[in-house]
Amino acid sequence: MVDSGTATNFDVVGPDGAFLGGIIAPGINLSMQALHAAAARLPRIAIERPEAIIGKTTVGAMQSGIFWGYVDLIEGLITRIKDEYGAPMKVVATGGVSSLFSGAAAKIDHFDSDLTIRGLTEIARRLRSA
Repeated sequence: MVDSGTATNFDVVGPDGAFLGGIIAPGINLSMQALHAAAARLPRIAIERPEAIIGKTTVGAMQSGIFWGYVDLIEGLITRIKDEYGAPMKVVATGGVSSLFSGAAAKIDHFDSDLTIRGLTEIARRLRSA
């Protein structure tokens, strides 16, 4: 599970549904805000997939670094997780900005931006029924 929000969380769940561990990295919005705040002359930008990898303007270069940097962070960590886990696994992306990576992050098998909220709703339903 890759959950993209304030943080980018990678959660590994076993076949029985047990949480096996995970990774927490700064979220893409947080990184973009930090870049703007820490570098006096860099503007605040929208996060979007740039037309080219090599930016021809400051904004284009920032968009490429943020977008493709996160795609590679996600795909690199998925590769390392799969190597360490040692068994086939499906990768699901969720969270507020996960759809941004649809079509760019080939190692993600399924995108569902509402998975977390639906899961919490199901937990609440089950608790009420118990």
